[in-house]
Amino acid sequence: MGLGNQLRQQLAAKALKRQLERLSDGSAAGVAASAPHLSPRSRFEAMPQYQQVRIMREMGEKLRVASPFFRVHDAAAGATTMIGGCTYLNYANYNYLGLAGDPAVSAAAKAAIDRYGTSVSASRMVAGERPVQRELEQALAALYETDDCVVFVSGHATNVTVIGALFGPGDLIVHDALAHNSILQGAQLSGAKRLSFPHNDWRALDALLERVRGEYRNVLVAIEGLYSMDGDLPDLPRFVEIKARHGALLLVDEAHSLGVR
Repeated sequence: MGLGNQLRQQLAAKALKRQLERLSDGSAAGVAASAPHLSPRSRFEAMPQYQQVRIMREMGEKLRVASPFFRVHDAAAGATTMIGGCTYLNYANYNYLGLAGDPAVSAAAKAAIDRYGTSVSASRMVAGERPVQRELEQALAALYETDDCVVFVSGHATNVTVIGALFGPGDLIVHDALAHNSILQGAQLSGAKRLSFPHNDWRALDALLERVRGEYRNVLVAIEGLYSMDGDLPDLPRFVEIKARHGALLLVDEAHSLGVR
């Protein structure tokens, strides 16, 4: 990156910070002044989230700083990807095993579409399921050597739904300080008490549970099998021993670890 681009980005960051600070001081009042007959909150343009996006876009255009979001990929993305006809190393990719775009996987998906269509039109509970859904779940259960499996539409939805449904007021959810946002969202949805412990510090978790375990009905310890932003692993046997000794449940988010370690 040249010095000119660096300077533009620094200027953009400072200007954006000032604009957002002004926004927090009362953007709705400015919108109301331009349309006094309307309540400020009756206009979509008055919403702080919209204002933030608008300001960031305008500042980027003025300073000629290209947005890093919504880049269009020309084909299947893996360790490298093609954007605008140029090949780039891809650091925003979870296709660790190369299955996205694998000929066998693509052929199976096409065969399933030919037989079942592109949508089942409603949830499995409402509209029933297809054989491929249970076949996938049984295969995953066998891979993980567990009793059974339920497949959700995404990893984020899995954490939010499972934690939000199984726990509630009177329960405790203890999570790694670097756990994914979906775990936090699930804890918030559940209404359970939420506490964190320092990243990968099983000793701190042990001490925390020693202090508070008796105050709660059910306790969930939530960690990740591989932390995607840091690339490190938990000492899983230690966490298993601690959860068993304190009578807690353990959730391991395997979004980034299956097949790579």
